[in-house]
Amino acid sequence: MDVGRVVVIGGGLAGISAALACSDAGRQVTLIESRNHLGGRVSSVTHPRQDWKIDNCQHACFRVYDRFLQLIARAKAQQSIKLQANTNLPFALPQKKAFSALTTGRLSPPNHMMGSMLAFPFLSLRDKLSMRKAIKSLSSMNDQQMWELDDILFVDWLKKNGQTDRAIERFWGFFVLAALNISIQEASAAQACMLFKKGLFGEADAFDVGAFTSDLSESIEPALSSALEKSGVIILRNSTVKGIELENNCITSVKTQDDNIQCSDVIIATPHHITSRILQQSIAAPNEQYSQQRKSIIENLCTDIASMKYRSLIGIHSFYRGNRVPQDFTFAAIIDEPLIQMIFNRNSELSRPLEEGVQWISVAVSAADPFLKMSDEEMLKQLDGVLQQLWPENEDIERFEHLIVRTPKATIATTPGSAKLRPTASILGSNIAIAGCWTRTKWPSTMEGAVRSGLNSAAHILDIQWDSDKPWQQWPLRPKRGDEEWPIW
Repeated sequence: MDVGRVVVIGGGLAGISAALACSDAGRQVTLIESRNHLGGRVSSVTHPRQDWKIDNCQHACFRVYDRFLQLIARAKAQQSIKLQANTNLPFALPQKKAFSALTTGRLSPPNHMMGSMLAFPFLSLRDKLSMRKAIKSLSSMNDQQMWELDDILFVDWLKKNGQTDRAIERFWGFFVLAALNISIQEASAAQACMLFKKGLFGEADAFDVGAFTSDLSESIEPALSSALEKSGVIILRNSTVKGIELENNCITSVKTQDDNIQCSDVIIATPHHITSRILQQSIAAPNEQYSQQRKSIIENLCTDIASMKYRSLIGIHSFYRGNRVPQDFTFAAIIDEPLIQMIFNRNSELSRPLEEGVQWISVAVSAADPFLKMSDEEMLKQLDGVLQQLWPENEDIERFEHLIVRTPKATIATTPGSAKLRPTASILGSNIAIAGCWTRTKWPSTMEGAVRSGLNSAAHILDIQWDSDKPWQQWPLRPKRGDEEWPIW
């Protein structure tokens, strides 16, 4: 046993955060990743017909992603993200070629968007007046009251709080779909209330949008890899974990297809179905000395994991020689469109275009399970229809290339009762922790949730008390508005 060495299994944001935090605290760390790159689901794919790296799906962050932005600052990767100077959330209704935006004003939270909400043309005055009751209920809710709502549907909570069907569909439903990757008809009231309380109606700068300045792998992977290596973390890529070995119920090593890595502590930072596989392989090995108590905990955890569901994402990427959307267009939520939910002009985000004269349009399709079998041609036809309605003057700019990326197991499904299935980092006892955006972070399955989970697991292994709503003390704070180290979008 290598006393003091921590092995982190999984090189996504959760594993990277855990490895850096443990290394910063003076521990020797080995990070194992099954693929040839880090970043997990925040990554890019190679276009099969062009020399381009393309996002698997459109990703964005918000200024309320405190721990994620701390990680980016810790890796000195500030130039990889552009942040809005002030919240600006554009919406478009294609049938009427109408645009509007929700923006921050001078009032203090939760009323800081009140002016733009009153002027929002896609809701009636009755819709808007009804929202006051729900916003008041959200603002007065404490964490315990919020999580007590986990067994009910958010849509039922909204109706109980007087929301109109149109407000549910065009306002509440959009944010639930985009941020939780689940339809409002399926979402847990607890997780959705958390989204609005801490996000849209939280601090005035909470929903300032952040965009990546290059493809996802190039944006953050080099900086994160460099930060890990400079801190002394050993990175093993293309390595598959087969199990965790114990002796007298103490961890001795992690078994891979090639080696046994000696250690005294382990952090499993993988998607929940992979975590279950690793744990079941470990306790099934005939020579491993797991106590009956720990075996029982693992078996119960794997039972809960089997009940956890995924939701999918689709990234629709379309490429033009010329500006199919106006050059100064950034993004917009598309109202009343089931498939073409949000359109992004990636050129507005990139530090340099993919290729001179090429415009990259990206569509993020959340809760995409009903569309996974839809053909590329049908998806592109629906995109063309929306673009034609909104910008008919640019119809002569034709698409010359596309790529559609389907990710069936993108995030966990935050349905009623799902919070109870999500385990804590410390559930398996001493010297072993679990991490991943599916664990109990209080956050949905996001980049922020992943980083918080990694830090929760590091705190358990380091035996320190830490509240995930507080900054990780050894890392730079997340940027406030006006921070000159971070580019403005």
